[in-house]
Amino acid sequence: MATPPEEIIGQMNEEEQGMFRSLATAGGVKKAEILKKIQTYAAENMEAWKNQKVCVGIVGDPGAGKSTFINSIRGLKPKAPGAAEVGVTHTTEVATDYPHPARPDNLVFVDFPGVLLEKGSGDQRDFDIQQYLTKFGEKMEQCHVFLVFSSGRIQHNAVQIGMKARDMGKKVLFVRSQFDKDLADKQNDDPEYFDDKTEADLMEELRQDYIKVLKRVGWEGEVNPKDVFIISGRLNHVLKGSWDIPKFRKSVFESLGALQRMVVINTCRDFSKATIKERGDIYRSNMWKVAMAATAGSLVPYAGAAAIPGALAVAYKEYKEGFGLTEDAVEQLAMMTKKNPGELKQFLSFSLLAGSRGPIGDNEALAVVQAICNGLGLLTAAAVDQTVDIIFPVIGALVTAPLAYGITTKVLNALISRMEDCAGQLFDYAFKESAV
Repeated sequence: MATPPEEIIGQMNEEEQGMFRSLATAGGVKKAEILKKIQTYAAENMEAWKNQKVCVGIVGDPGAGKSTFINSIRGLKPKAPGAAEVGVTHTTEVATDYPHPARPDNLVFVDFPGVLLEKGSGDQRDFDIQQYLTKFGEKMEQCHVFLVFSSGRIQHNAVQIGMKARDMGKKVLFVRSQFDKDLADKQNDDPEYFDDKTEADLMEELRQDYIKVLKRVGWEGEVNPKDVFIISGRLNHVLKGSWDIPKFRKSVFESLGALQRMVVINTCRDFSKATIKERGDIYRSNMWKVAMAATAGSLVPYAGAAAIPGALAVAYKEYKEGFGLTEDAVEQLAMMTKKNPGELKQFLSFSLLAGSRGPIGDNEALAVVQAICNGLGLLTAAAVDQTVDIIFPVIGALVTAPLAYGITTKVLNALISRMEDCAGQLFDYAFKESAV
C-alpha cells in the first residue's frame, strides 16, 4: 500500500525553500534530477550545524554571578580545568573567551569587562563607552546574543554596554542571578512573607524591581518583562532547570538561527522537563534532511535488518545527546539526584525499548529503531524501489522519491517522540524523592 504524499517544503528554512523553488521552476530539469539534488544537499548538510559558531556575550557587575553561570552552562564545577575563576571581585581589561569543553569550536561564552576604561582623573572619572567600543566593539559584533547580569544592583556601565549591543542588532536578555541566596535570605529574614505568597511572587517582585533599576540607571527604551530572568547560576540549578532557567533557554533558542539552535541543544546539557518539547521541535525541523540522506541509496530498517542507514544512526546518537540520555549524562544525573547510576541506566534501556526486554546492548540504535518499526507496523516494509509522490505545495512541483522517505520520516518522528517520553520519564524518576 502506498504511503500518503509527504510535504517537506514547510520544514525547510527560507534559504532552502528559495534554492529548491528555483531548481524546480528551471526549464528542462527532470524530476529525478531534482530529487537527486535534494538528496545530495540533505546528505551534505544533515550535520551542517557542526560548522556553525555561537558566541554568547555576557556583561555585569563584579559578584553578579557571571563566572558561576559561565561554568555551569558549560557543565563545569568551579575548580575544574578551564573553569572561570569564581569569587573574584576585581575587574580586568580583557574580554575572556570560555569555550564549551564539549565543542570548543562551536559554542563560546565571552565574559566582557564592565567596570573599566574611565576618562578623567581623581573623583571625576567617568565610564567612556566610546573607548570601550574601540577596544571591544568588534568582539561584541561577533556575539549572537548578549546577557546583562546582575545580583540585585546594576551599574550604569553595564547598562550602556547592553544598549550598544542592542544597537548592534543583538538580542539582549537580562539575568537576575543568585535567586537561591535571595530565597534563603527571604525565608530567614521575613518568614511570614510565605504565609500568603510563593516563590513565584518573590520572583515577580524581583523582576519588576530589576526593570525599575534598569530605567533608573539609564536604560533607554522599554524592557519586556519576558526578557528578564530570575535564576541561580549554580550547576545543579542550571542542569535541573530551576526557576526561570527553562524560559531563559527558550529565549536563547529563539534568538538564534536553525543551525545555531542545533549547536546549543547538542552541546548544553540539561535535565529539565520544561525544555524537552523545544528540543524535540528543533530536531523535527531538521528531520527532512535526515530522511532524505537516509534514503539516498540506503535501505530503511525492516525485519531482519543487520544494520541501519548511517543517517539514522547519526540522528539517533544526536537525539540521545540532545535529550540528556547518553551514558555519561545519566551518570551525572545519578550523581545529582543521589541515585544508583545502574538503576537509572536500566530504567532508560527499558523505556527506549518501550517495555521490550533489555538491556539493549551494543546494537542499541538498531534495537530501538526496530522496536519503533514494529510499533508502527513497518516490519514488512515495502521494497525500496517503490515510489510515492512528494508534494512541494509552495512551488507546485511533483517530485518522485523512494517509499523509504515516507517510512523513514515516520520512524524519525516516532524516534524523537520516544526520546521525549524517555527524557520526561527518566527525569521524573531521578528527581522523585531526590535530596536535590
